[in-house]
Amino acid sequence: MSDIKTLPQADAPPTDPYVEQVHDIDPAETQEWLESLEYVLKTKGTERVKYLLSVLESEATEKGVELHQPLNTPYINTIPRSAQQRYPGNREIERRIKSII
Repeated sequence: MSDIKTLPQADAPPTDPYVEQVHDIDPAETQEWLESLEYVLKTKGTERVKYLLSVLESEATEKGVELHQPLNTPYINTIPRSAQQRYPGNREIERRIKSII
């Protein structure tokens, strides 16, 4: 499968600050996982990939593996910018007060 991404080399800095392992100790195994992911994505779709990843995450957590939880939430502002009210305060004065404090 030619469109599979490769992982950073041992001397490359990790792209995710929560990844503790800087280098891949078993590139062949990693490649197998990536190929499996690619296969499921192409044959079963994104929903199946999401399901499998959630099952793996649950199993890992149950086995005592601590995983980084994202700090963002699925919150989406449903009020369009055009419908939002203007800011009620004076931003310039508030900036000056904040600077003083």
